[in-house]
Amino acid sequence: MGLDLLLAVNQGWASPVLDVFFGWISQKKTFSLPLLVLILWLLWRREGRAGLRLWLLLIVCVLLGDAIGNGLKHLFGQLRPCAELSERVRLVMEPFRVGCAFKPTGMPSNHALNFFLTAAFLGMVLRSWRWGLVLGGIAVLVALSRVYLGVHYSGQVLAGAGFGLLLGALAARAVGAAPALRRWMWGGEKP
Repeated sequence: MGLDLLLAVNQGWASPVLDVFFGWISQKKTFSLPLLVLILWLLWRREGRAGLRLWLLLIVCVLLGDAIGNGLKHLFGQLRPCAELSERVRLVMEPFRVGCAFKPTGMPSNHALNFFLTAAFLGMVLRSWRWGLVLGGIAVLVALSRVYLGVHYSGQVLAGAGFGLLLGALAARAVGAAPALRRWMWGGEKP
C-alpha cells in the first residue's frame, strides 16, 4: 500500500504547477524560514514580549525535534523512496533542486515532524484552535509535498507527523506545568 500510494501521488498527480508549489513548500530558505519570521511577527503583535519568548521556545523545540528525528533516521536506517527506487520515482529537480543524495534515510520525515510539532505546540500554548488549524493545514501540505516529491514514503511522513504532534503536545504541557517556565514565558502577564 505504501508504494502504491507513493506512486499514485508522485506520478499520478504530476503537474508543472504542483512541481513548483510542492517544491517551494518543502524548502527551508523559500518557505520555512519566511514562515518562521511571519510567526514571530504575529506572536509579537498578539503577545508582545511574551510572543518573542514563545517564538524562541518554539525554535528550541523545533531544533530539538529535528535532532531527535535525525537520530531516529540513523537508528531505523529506512531508505527514502528516491534512494531505494530511483528508477521508479519521479524526482522534481527544478527550480528547487529537491533530491535525496544528501540523506538517504528517511524514517521519520523531519519536515512532517517539525511542522506538526509547531502546529500542536502553538495551538496548545496559545489555546487557539485557529493557530492550530492554520498551522495544521500547512503541516498537512508540507507532509503531502514530501510524498509528491518522492523523498518520503507515506509511512515515514505519518511517523514524523505523529511524533511531531506528540513532541509539540509534551512541550506545550511542559510550558503549562512548570511554574518557572510559565513565569519566564508570560512574565506574570498570563496564568
